[in-house]
This record gives sequence, structure tokens and C-alpha cells, in this order.
Amino acid sequence: MKNIAKLILFVSILALAGISCGVSNIGNLFATETPTPTSTYTPTSTYTPSPTATLTPTSTPTATPLPTGVTSEEQVDGSTLFTDYDNNYRLTLPADWVVIPVDRETLASALDQLAEDNPNLTASAEAFRNMDPKVLRMVALNTNRAYIVSGSAPNVTLAVIEDQTITSLPLSFITGLMEGSFEKQGLEVLTTGINNVENANNVEIEYIDLEQNVSGTIIVQRVMLFKADQNLFLVTVTSSLQFKDDIFKMGDQVGASIEFLK
Repeated sequence: MKNIAKLILFVSILALAGISCGVSNIGNLFATETPTPTSTYTPTSTYTPSPTATLTPTSTPTATPLPTGVTSEEQVDGSTLFTDYDNNYRLTLPADWVVIPVDRETLASALDQLAEDNPNLTASAEAFRNMDPKVLRMVALNTNRAYIVSGSAPNVTLAVIEDQTITSLPLSFITGLMEGSFEKQGLEVLTTGINNVENANNVEIEYIDLEQNVSGTIIVQRVMLFKADQNLFLVTVTSSLQFKDDIFKMGDQVGASIEFLK
């Protein structure tokens, strides 16, 4: 339940960040992400002389370490392939979405600027600052100016928690548990029953739609949940109310693309 409470707070803070973090200041707040380099397979040769003085080469391959961390790669169609090697999955973001780094240093810089620009969000910024990078795996902003109002942009985030007890439960039970927790926090739950995202890779994904008033602005969120092994994943799509249909449709595309690495 402690982990569920943390995720509820996390989703609430994302709504605040969503109306405060705009495309215009991405360049100032975030550095360009550099994919984690991976080692290439490089065989080394050793030579052992035979009694006849002829040389017989033998190859001794060196092991290739498995990739770690996260990477984002722009595709030819403008979409972005995001891969989380630590948690063994990947997904595709449609064109116009930009992944920003979430390491502590750059996140702290962004939150300092957020609190400076919006003093009433200082407390929330501080709570967001304490998010563990192992939990917050991805933040992406939509750069299409058609969806930007007063400098705020829709965002997609991905969080993961490791909890054997929670993940032992059916996904529908977890979704119902979170719906009740959201309502206790004062968020309006717009969905009823079980709602599934159609996934092309046979990943079971359910979602919850939320609405809340943040500083006079109506913010909507689609929270998509899936699990694997002992990990529970939350993909949260945040938008202002007027762009709900378009942004949620893009969120569904993200959900449809999720697949586990083999």
C-alpha cells in the first residue's frame, strides 16, 4: 500500500508538472539525451606453436555485457523508440514527442526553474524532486505547438515499482485499488469497469482516466498499467481538457506498441 500511495502522489504531481513545463524552455532545462553505449563483440586471437613449429590460431571470444539503462532513438518516420534495458521492455512514441533525461542533476535543474516560474508549485516540485530515477524511467513532451497553451505541453511519463505483493494480484484488482485511492485524493475518475488498451504484442494493459482542477486549469490523465515479473508499470498521459481526445489517442498508440524484450 505504501508503493500504491507513492504512485498516487506521483500521478498527481505529474498534473502539476504538465501545466508548468512547456516546450519553449526545454532547451534551457534539459540536456540532449545520449544513448547508453553498448560494447561490441570483439574476438581476440591467441597463437600456440605446435611441435612442428607451425602456428595454429585459436579464437577466444570476449563476453559482451548486456545493455543497461535507457535509450531513445528517433526513427525514420519521426517516431521515437524508447528502450528500458533495466526492466526489459520498449515502446514507441509517435512523432512530435521528445524524450527528456530524468537523471537527478537535470531533473533538479528543471524543478528549480519550475518552482521559480511558479512559486505556488514549490511544494509539489520538492515532492517530485525526491522521485527515484529507478522509479521514474521516462518523461516525454509533445512539441506540436497546436497543443501548447500558455507554454504548457502535454506529457507522457513512465514509472515502475518493484513489489512482489502488488504484482501477485490480478491487474483488474490493482486498477480498482488505484481508482479508489485516486478518488480519496480528490481526483475525479472518469472511467468505470475494466478498460483495456489493445496491444499488438499480447501485453495486458488496463487504463484509468482522471480529471482534476489544477490552479484553475482542468487537467485530464490516462493512466495505463501493465506488469511483468515483480514490476508494476504506469504510463501516464497528461493533457489539458481541450486536447483530451487527440492526446489520449496518441497515448493509446504508445500502449499498443509496448513489448517485452526477448
